[in-house]
Amino acid sequence: MWLTLWFSTVIASASTNDEWFTRSWQTDEGLPNNYVQAIAQGDDGYLWVGTPAGLLRFDGIRFTPFALPGTENSNNNDPGIRALLPRRDGGLWVLTARGPLIGLNAQLSTVPIPTNGPAEDVPLALTEDSQGGLWIAYPNVLEEVRADHVTEIPPIAVGPANASACVIVRDSTDHIWMARAGKVGVLQNGRFQQFAIPTPSRIIHLAPGRSHGVWVATGTHLYRCDADGSVQDYGSFQTGNPRAESWALMEDHAGAVWIGTDGSGLFRRDESGFNQIEIAHPFVLSLAEDREGNIWVGTAGGGLTRISSRGIQLEGYESGSTTTAIQSICEDTNGVLWGATQNGLLVVRENGKWERALTNVTTLGRVTCVAADRRGAVWIGTRDRRFYRALNDELATWTSREGLSQHSIVGWLPASNGNLWISEMGNPNIIQCLSADGKLQNFALPEGIGRIAALAEDSAGQVWAASVAGLLLRAGQNEFTDVSSMISPSAGSILCLATTPDGALWIGFDGGGLGRLIDGRFSRIDSRHGLFDDHISEIVTDDRGWFWFGSARGIFKVQGKDLISALDGQAAVVHSIHYGRNEGLFSMEANSVTAPPYISSTAFRSRDGSLWMPLRTAIAVVNPKVLREDPGPPPVLLTRVAVDNRVIADYGKSAAAVANLKAQRAPMQIGPGLRKLDFDFTALNLTAPESVTFRCQLEGWDDDWFTPETRTATYTHLAAGTYHFRVQASNGDGSWSEAKIPFDIAVAPFFWQTWWFRAAMFVLFTLAIVAAVRYVSFRRLRLKLRMVEQQASLDKERARIARDLHDDLGCRLTQVALTLNMADREIQEPSGTASRQLQRCADMVRQVAGSVDEIVWAVNPRNDALRYVIDYISQFAVEFLHAADITCRLDLPDQIPDVAVSPEVRHNLFLVAKEALNNITRHAAAGEVRININATPREITIAIEDNGRGFECAPDNASADGLRNMRQRMEEIGGTFQIDSKPGAGTRVHLRCSLTTQMHSQ
Repeated sequence: MWLTLWFSTVIASASTNDEWFTRSWQTDEGLPNNYVQAIAQGDDGYLWVGTPAGLLRFDGIRFTPFALPGTENSNNNDPGIRALLPRRDGGLWVLTARGPLIGLNAQLSTVPIPTNGPAEDVPLALTEDSQGGLWIAYPNVLEEVRADHVTEIPPIAVGPANASACVIVRDSTDHIWMARAGKVGVLQNGRFQQFAIPTPSRIIHLAPGRSHGVWVATGTHLYRCDADGSVQDYGSFQTGNPRAESWALMEDHAGAVWIGTDGSGLFRRDESGFNQIEIAHPFVLSLAEDREGNIWVGTAGGGLTRISSRGIQLEGYESGSTTTAIQSICEDTNGVLWGATQNGLLVVRENGKWERALTNVTTLGRVTCVAADRRGAVWIGTRDRRFYRALNDELATWTSREGLSQHSIVGWLPASNGNLWISEMGNPNIIQCLSADGKLQNFALPEGIGRIAALAEDSAGQVWAASVAGLLLRAGQNEFTDVSSMISPSAGSILCLATTPDGALWIGFDGGGLGRLIDGRFSRIDSRHGLFDDHISEIVTDDRGWFWFGSARGIFKVQGKDLISALDGQAAVVHSIHYGRNEGLFSMEANSVTAPPYISSTAFRSRDGSLWMPLRTAIAVVNPKVLREDPGPPPVLLTRVAVDNRVIADYGKSAAAVANLKAQRAPMQIGPGLRKLDFDFTALNLTAPESVTFRCQLEGWDDDWFTPETRTATYTHLAAGTYHFRVQASNGDGSWSEAKIPFDIAVAPFFWQTWWFRAAMFVLFTLAIVAAVRYVSFRRLRLKLRMVEQQASLDKERARIARDLHDDLGCRLTQVALTLNMADREIQEPSGTASRQLQRCADMVRQVAGSVDEIVWAVNPRNDALRYVIDYISQFAVEFLHAADITCRLDLPDQIPDVAVSPEVRHNLFLVAKEALNNITRHAAAGEVRININATPREITIAIEDNGRGFECAPDNASADGLRNMRQRMEEIGGTFQIDSKPGAGTRVHLRCSLTTQMHSQ
């Protein structure tokens, strides 16, 4: 029954709760238990959370269990946490439910607690005074624990009854207060002075006041007590549940008192009275405030809840059970807000709620957009070929009869000179100007401009227009001129325009980021320079120097001076602050002229400083005064280091095998063979943890900073060496914080990676190279000597053969010839037959002698030079043709390369040339032969040409064998043979032989 009553109360009070945003974490988000019994913020910024399942630390993203020393193997049935108290030295006092009181110092190591408390008694409550003294309440005694002594003081009440409801606190004047068993007292002169509470209760809760005294909550009543004995009544709050009463109490930094109940939820009391705050569960167990001003609520079943001031609210027109988004909005000179809904209604905001406007007018039609001018008039555009002016309870109408050109009005611009510029959508699109006397003037637009996206007036009174085609226009006398060249190169479609008093024209692009045109100079930045989104459809400035943008991905802001620095090229990046889930905003896509309803941006700043930005699902109302500016970069902590998935260092751990990252100073030594190294880190921003960005660098490995995707940086296969890990965090305000305690790690090398091993390997490698080079050199030298010896032996043998042929065979054949000549003279026969035979024998012997000379020439190594080959062939041709009575004309090279020619080549080349000359003398009947010889270091060519009878085709007789032999000889030496002939035109024989191939073969 009480739960139903609580839900009813929450629903009834929802309208008074708009200024607060709540967000909850439960087991689905990492809590081990939805009962949060204690909350405290540590000196390092962590939020400590006590549950029945144990102690946890929370950084805004992750819950990390913390194993309390001495309780790891506890067999207690209730090992949970009763209370948490930050220590003055940066540590923490932990009061377990049924176990001991545990003290953790700044390094999160346990500290001894001198106490005389009975071993069987469990501490009920504790506090710490300004001198570091610890006050511990037991069922029957109160102990004051100093560094070396313990003082026992009688408590305000004794006995086991209501022991769990014992409370002890210290006020701002260092007085110790205690509440127990329905009694409240302050410790003075060693004894408790009891206060008379007008509405006593069996359960009383205390909370120190920021200025003086303590707050006292009894049942549903709130009092304030001072040490001088005065009691001030602050009244009662209505819970809706007669059995519910206060269970947790706290005063925040602004002086407001928060009261948690045991069934009626959470209440807040300030100068305006008591207000109920909507939370996830009605039973509140604990309350705390962090250094960022957030209120944290621990519940009995609803987990952990954060309450923060709501700086951005979503509004819409509520019609019954449905809410309709408002697509266009303006503020008139009386401060009244007017709007046009997405379903075509005209609405006005009264008493914080949107209501239908001008309901007595039935001819409004479908309203598209609204605007207000400086004379107090409200202009209403429609989709029905008409628009209206509401002024002084009068409604004037303009239609096509008065000159309205198009069907739908999608944008207004009330100019400073009293003119009203109208953006219309139709075919073609058009811009009209309504003068102060009520006349409409058409302004021509360039061809192919497309739909008008925005209108704006700069500080000089110049009117600008932009189109979704990416064109920028400037108004002239009777037309708009295309001045898109001023913003070249184009960044795509233009979604919105805005102006600032410095004369700048700001341009929001569809995918191209943000542009600025000032004094004829254009510059542009996008997400590469730090903008949160490149699709900007709304631009508005607040009175604190921030630019606010509505984009496809939601609302974000950038400091104006940072934008100007980046656009002027003085800064590399800007820092965007995005608003989303942490402000209770989920669907935050801004309206855009590129999608229905195609209405130009009407985002503006109202006279109270609030920003009104139409979104697709609602209007976002931004109160920059409520939104806290980032206090600077959040503190960064390195929380865990793991090697190959084995933890070697943890934040605050004291186990012998794990280093404590809170106190680590010396570099950690890691053995060789490292495969993976993980660094876990966090930044303690409890207000907007998702907006924190990180950058990491492992000095000695990374050349520059890099941005990790998660809160873990992983490195694999690090080489041996010393590394320094750095991590920084930023809230988006441009400043970075770095982990205070750096982490150095030294990766040991394998023995083969040590300097002495490498030096030894270098020496061995050098010696091996020297030995190998020496071996190869000697082997090549021996091979070369062997080849030289073989060549010398071959040349010697060839010389011997030539000498023997010349001296022996040639000599003998010559003697035969002489003898036959003598016999010829001596034989005298009348017939002369013997003489003719002897003469024939002599000719044959001479031919043999000539052949022997040719063989000797071919074999003799002294004739291996190319010049000897050419000389020999030339001399033979002249003598041979002269004997045949044929004129020989030679064309020889002026310079003959000094190239060696093998005996095989010389022999075959000479025989082919000789056969060609022989064929000429036998068959050609030629009177002249031309011989052309060309030689290069790479080849020799011989052309033999006669002026004989020639032939049609090669003969098919014995002569054909000679031609085949000639071709075969040339092919054997890697040459070519070609013969060309025509009847009556002589014959040409062309020989070509490569000398390079022959040299390689040698």
